[in-house]
Amino acid sequence: MSDIRSRLIEATFQEVYSKGYNGASLASILESAKAKKGSMYHYFSSKKEMVLVMIEEKIRTRVEQNWIKLENCDKDILNLLISIIKESANRDFTKGCPLGNLLQECSCEDKDFSDILNEIFSNWSSLFEQTLKKAHNNGEIIEINYKNTALFLISSIEGALLISKQSGSSKEFDICMNQLELYLLGFKKSS
Repeated sequence: MSDIRSRLIEATFQEVYSKGYNGASLASILESAKAKKGSMYHYFSSKKEMVLVMIEEKIRTRVEQNWIKLENCDKDILNLLISIIKESANRDFTKGCPLGNLLQECSCEDKDFSDILNEIFSNWSSLFEQTLKKAHNNGEIIEINYKNTALFLISSIEGALLISKQSGSSKEFDICMNQLELYLLGFKKSS
């Protein structure tokens, strides 16, 4: 990938993450990327296309990397899920969740945004479903409705990030994730 294209994608991520899609300025993106408009049009036909590519390359990758350990885990799955959910080091409590922010702003506005954002969300939900099912099959948790629980987990995480974004602090996130941990531990099979 060319250096200019990479800088454009990174600058687009930072601009959209900070200001949202509608608030993102092409001029600011170009300035931050140290690129000319002609360079941008060499790679992308519009701001929209550049943002869609950024979602695919940055946000999808970010979501997948956050949860990838779950795919490869074969034992102590519930504890790994809880530890990843509670991890706050890679979260920005002033800006919220890049995926959640775009889902709120763009998914009803435009079919292209809706399609890619819903696909990322659906993949995340499916990973949680499979993780919970694997934990059950391993004898770690009781049988539950995996699909509904996955939706609840993601909604809880996203809601906690939204509340924390409002306060600019991890305090509310930590409280919510501690409650989510108690919820998940309630599924643990007794020995």
